[in-house]
Amino acid sequence: MITVLCANAGVDKTYEVDNYAVGGYYHPSGISTAAGGKGINVARVLGALRRPHLITGFVGGNNGRFINRDLMDDGLRTDFVAIAEESRVTINVIDPTQRTQTRLDETGPLVTPTELQRLRDTWRRHLERSALAIISGSAPRGVNLEIYAELVQAARSLKVPVILDAYDELLARAVPEGPTVIAPNLGELQQLVRRQLSVPDGVLQAATDLVEGGVSVVLVTLGARGAIGVTRANGVWWARPPAIERVSSVGSGDAFVAGFAAASIERKGFGERMRLAVACGAANAETFGAGNVTAERISELAAEVTLERLDASADEDAEGEQ
Repeated sequence: MITVLCANAGVDKTYEVDNYAVGGYYHPSGISTAAGGKGINVARVLGALRRPHLITGFVGGNNGRFINRDLMDDGLRTDFVAIAEESRVTINVIDPTQRTQTRLDETGPLVTPTELQRLRDTWRRHLERSALAIISGSAPRGVNLEIYAELVQAARSLKVPVILDAYDELLARAVPEGPTVIAPNLGELQQLVRRQLSVPDGVLQAATDLVEGGVSVVLVTLGARGAIGVTRANGVWWARPPAIERVSSVGSGDAFVAGFAAASIERKGFGERMRLAVACGAANAETFGAGNVTAERISELAAEVTLERLDASADEDAEGEQ
């Protein structure tokens, strides 16, 4: 089983509006309302790939009840910690004509120390029967900035590999604890190392430094350019997606993480993990709403992903460390 943390779950509302501009009045041509948050996006793709998983995090109020019901209706397994305050709402406005996205993201609810401790206990309990763990996204108010470092420590103490997909201080403070995998996008990696990075040379140097510092795998997503993976055991790879008709990039990084996790628990070679991850990200980018992918389309795209070794130091068929 894969345990997925979505600490800041919410309700995602996505509107499709042609020629959107500030101050206008519109009737959206497409509307989607669903449980959301990066970890939930990950779990949806794991569900599409038929990989057993469980989602935990915080939910509260009427929005929390909607989140639980929506996920259960989709066949996803949950064990959220109930909190007193209302879960957040996120609004995405997609303009297919101008190819733009506008995002309004409410501040998360305030979590109490008691609620936070219940999450720690829930996390550890599910780790005890997990093959892999994923920590994804932001954290709500009241949660200390060291929380992801604590959760990585808990996973390591139980010898459970953990993929961390976070940003800002939550990522920076957790990296020294040695998560098995981190999955920043280019902007997040630049913020982590506090400098601008060229592609690929700057990315490779920054990722290599992180690997030498104790992270086993650094996956850097580059949007339409695919992703670069730098590893301790399996060398350096660049996976590029096929050309697609992009609808929305919202959730594509989460789909990427899900694909990598799904291939990892089957102990695929590192190149094949990258292939499936990039295919999942591309499949998500073709769709309206995050995580609305199918295994069939992912398989089609995976066959068209281009893999390039950027080094010659590792055995392509070597097993990864997660």
